[in-house]
Amino acid sequence: MKSDFAHMGDNYFLFFLRELKGVGSSTLWPALKKFGSAKKLYEAAHNQHPDLNNKLGEIIRQAQTDKQHLETLEKNINCLQEDHLTIFDKDYPQLLKNIYDPPLIIFYKGNIELLNNPYLLTIVGSRTLSTYHAGALRKIISQLTYSPLVIASGLARGIDALSHQAALDYKLPTVAVLASGLDTTVIYPQSNLKLADNIINKGGLLISEYPAKSKPELYHFPKRNRILAGLSRATIIISAALKSGALITAQVAIDENREVLALPGNINQVLSQGTNQLIKSGAQVLTDANDILKIYKLDTAPETPLKHIDDALQNQIYQLLRIEPLDLESLAQKLKTDLTSINIAVSKMEIAGLVKVNYFNQIEII
Repeated sequence: MKSDFAHMGDNYFLFFLRELKGVGSSTLWPALKKFGSAKKLYEAAHNQHPDLNNKLGEIIRQAQTDKQHLETLEKNINCLQEDHLTIFDKDYPQLLKNIYDPPLIIFYKGNIELLNNPYLLTIVGSRTLSTYHAGALRKIISQLTYSPLVIASGLARGIDALSHQAALDYKLPTVAVLASGLDTTVIYPQSNLKLADNIINKGGLLISEYPAKSKPELYHFPKRNRILAGLSRATIIISAALKSGALITAQVAIDENREVLALPGNINQVLSQGTNQLIKSGAQVLTDANDILKIYKLDTAPETPLKHIDDALQNQIYQLLRIEPLDLESLAQKLKTDLTSINIAVSKMEIAGLVKVNYFNQIEII
């Protein structure tokens, strides 16, 4: 079965090359740059051009007459009707193009202009949320409210989802990089489908290197991580075990000479072991938003003045919550005060905008 691609545009040839088995963009992109277009690379292989790597040329030639490959291609080629960017498009983000193995095609939904925003900031972390990490993340993003930063993350459970949600809460644009296609039936995890809709509805962006109906595969996730690291000048690791996807993202960022910042944490917490190790290895310590703003040469955030609270019990509660979030029972025990008085004081503090209830039903300062 012979290909009838001759009448088709360059994007079809790019899709043909992208679908080759056993050949990644780290191999194809240098060859594409050498020959100038996907069609010219396709023809160079067919004509056994002397400047083309013999092994790559042979793989392409075999695929040109491989019935199964061409049938699969014909079946999937309609995905090019979806909104997409190719690596040859002028709007393809330069930072991403510069990584070792950039995606040849990016499918998207939403505001594609965000991909070229110079203030993209990647935030990743563990799928398990701790009170400390969640509180620190929300605090840092809240301090970025009036900055031009755009928050990029992976839409996974835990820190990724909280990064997107906090960005929306504090009026920052956000970009989600998926390990699945963008169709609502395959977005992973399905529990974040509403979040994905909110991202688009509030001027954000969803992207993937996989066509719309592609289900998430295990190998998609580390590949997704290199896009996350490649999009931004800096990557923040909020939480990570010693072996985790977040550390893969950090390593890609390091390999690509991007800035890496890590949130320090309790040495006894598994989810802080990875970030503490990054800091030991040379990553910047993340303590507040100013550490980020300095990298992007933006004005630092004003210091938050200490709250003056006249009520004695409320002041005691506030001072305890400056150390860590606590539930009502813990506050009552620490202050040796009845639960009713604590409840009334906390309610007044909520109304005054001093505290709020977090995801773990604990009281934390705002």
